[in-house]
Amino acid sequence: MNFLARAWRYITRRPTKSILLMITFFVIGNLVILGLGISTAAENAKILTRMNMRAAISYEVDYEKFYEWVNTLEDEDEINQAYRSYPTVDEEMALKLAEDERVKAFNYNITNMAYSHGFDSVPVGNEENRGTSTYIDEEGNEQAYIEPNIAINANMFPNMIELAEGTYTVVEGRFYDQNDIDQAAPVCLITSEMAEVNGLKIGDAISYTMFGQWEKAELEQNGVDTEDIYQELEIIGIFNNANEVDPNSDRFRWMGPSESPKNIILMPLTSYGEYAKALMRKMYEEIYMKQNPEAFQDIDLDEQLEETTRPSRVIYLLNDPLDVDDFIRDHQNDIGEYLKLNANNDQFKKLARPLDTLSFFAGIIVWIVVINAIVIISLVTALTLKTREYEIGVLLSIGVSKIKIILQLFAELILIALLGFSLAAVSGSLMAGSVGRVVLDYQTNTEAQYGEVTDDGGYYWYGDGDYFTTVTQDDLLSKYEVKISPLLIGEIYLLGTAVVLVAIVVPSFMIMRLNPKQILLEQN
Repeated sequence: MNFLARAWRYITRRPTKSILLMITFFVIGNLVILGLGISTAAENAKILTRMNMRAAISYEVDYEKFYEWVNTLEDEDEINQAYRSYPTVDEEMALKLAEDERVKAFNYNITNMAYSHGFDSVPVGNEENRGTSTYIDEEGNEQAYIEPNIAINANMFPNMIELAEGTYTVVEGRFYDQNDIDQAAPVCLITSEMAEVNGLKIGDAISYTMFGQWEKAELEQNGVDTEDIYQELEIIGIFNNANEVDPNSDRFRWMGPSESPKNIILMPLTSYGEYAKALMRKMYEEIYMKQNPEAFQDIDLDEQLEETTRPSRVIYLLNDPLDVDDFIRDHQNDIGEYLKLNANNDQFKKLARPLDTLSFFAGIIVWIVVINAIVIISLVTALTLKTREYEIGVLLSIGVSKIKIILQLFAELILIALLGFSLAAVSGSLMAGSVGRVVLDYQTNTEAQYGEVTDDGGYYWYGDGDYFTTVTQDDLLSKYEVKISPLLIGEIYLLGTAVVLVAIVVPSFMIMRLNPKQILLEQN
């Protein structure tokens, strides 16, 4: 290990050169620390935001892609055929996706507004804001419009996302099981608030209908039996719904009773489907087809009725939010044309654009610094070899191998590099946070100035469930914090060692070509 002792003596005998090299490594270390720190902070911010989001993925029709294709068609028959073969989610594919081990629960469900019959919905509390709507009937009389006051949520499987997450909690009775689904049992669960308002309990029966007063009247006038218009359900469970609507929000101000989380009724999709299909068949056969037979002569009624129980999308909840992108990448090519797996990633990517830009440029800076460091250190080392030829010639003449001379040269550089990087780790840690925040503020201000970042309200799905977590750019950027961790410092040392190893390559070739006898003769 004499080469280490010789390396240390050389460093101490040449303090000026050693200090200049140390300053070089110090500057390189600071730039690399800041670059890696900013890049790591940007990626960590996205990861932390993802981890706080619901790991929801929607299997749905890619409407934009489908209509783009339809717009390319010119023949009217082709256009009509395209609309007749409109893409829909496939039940077999939906079940195949659900078998993925990353799936925690999924919703293959239909949500529809309906009217209670013989029981009341839970008051929303905004009735004074909404007033009463009226319309003029066929006889010219003004009638009060009665809006839907409950929501039917019918699912094909008993492992709902809301149950898995604890949003729905069964407090009395039970949830419907697979046997209820297979038998299309007319059973349901109601909210605890609905049970309290109406004095309902397990075993009681409730009825609902899909139609309002004027639609019911038309059905009855055309021979549809009254009992066919309603479906009676047995209450087998009462549940609490943790979802709430902010009473200060615009949504609450104008929300109808069927949109209230307290007015949801849960039931098997098969049971809902039997009722809905039978009623719709009567409507087509007793009313529509008789009134306008030409318009319906080519219609496939069975296929049309199947649409009644086919959801517009299937929602999957994964165990880990960080698996969302991998899940989509693994299955996107299997689900069929004009269908997609949607995690609302477009909005997330748009909000994360400042962080992605920072990470990109920070990575470029790191590579530029590393490449320049290799070039500079290689040149400095190669140039100083000329002044050390006599020293090298003596060492070679006394039997020191060329490998050990190269190791001495490496040891000199690595000792100086370690000292420079250690100082850089201290200074970089002190200024990383403030520098990182300044750089981020500049980037967000620049993109906002040119309109490159738009925040259109974040993630939400208004209708049959808010399965995508609401995220704003402020939420995302608040997770951005540049910290110099021990792991990052370790990466700096490894990177510095790699720089020295690469930088020593050129001088090593020069040393391997040296002849001790020729060196000493030339020096004399």
